[in-house]
Amino acid sequence: MLPIILFLVVFMTAYGKEVCPKVENDTEEPYLSYALLRTLEKALLELGYSPVCREGSEIVFLRVVNFEEKPIAITPQQRVSSYLLTVSLSLKVKDEDEKITSSVPYRLPYGGLGDIPRREAVDDLVDKIYTIILKSLRRLEDADKRGNHQGS
Repeated sequence: MLPIILFLVVFMTAYGKEVCPKVENDTEEPYLSYALLRTLEKALLELGYSPVCREGSEIVFLRVVNFEEKPIAITPQQRVSSYLLTVSLSLKVKDEDEKITSSVPYRLPYGGLGDIPRREAVDDLVDKIYTIILKSLRRLEDADKRGNHQGS
C-alpha cells in the first residue's frame, strides 16, 4: 500500500499544477497553524495539485480570522471542565474569498494531560472543515474551468 501512495505523490508532484498553500495564524495556538497547513496540502493533493511554493505558483491562502474558546461546563468546585472551540477562517484563491466557521466541544479531564485534549479538539475541528475546504477548492476550480472555456 505504501509504494502505491508514494507513487501517487511523486506522480502528482511531477505532473500536477503547482499551488502554494499558505496559512496565516495570529493566534497563540501554533498547533492550529500546523493542522491547517497539513489539511490544506491534503486537499490540494486530493484535487491533483502539487503543493509547492515556487515562483509562478498560484497561492491558496487560509487565514485564521477568529479563534475562540468558551467555557460550557463547570464542575461543582467551580472550575471549567469543558470548552467550545470555535474557529473562523478565510479561504482565498485568486480573487475569490470564502468564509468558513466551525466549532467542536472538548473536555479537560483532571490530571496532567497538558494540551492533549486541546490538540485533539483542533484535530477534530480541522477534520470537520476538511470537506468544506475541499468543496470550496473544487468549486473555485470548476469556476476557473468554466471561465477558461468561455474565453475560448
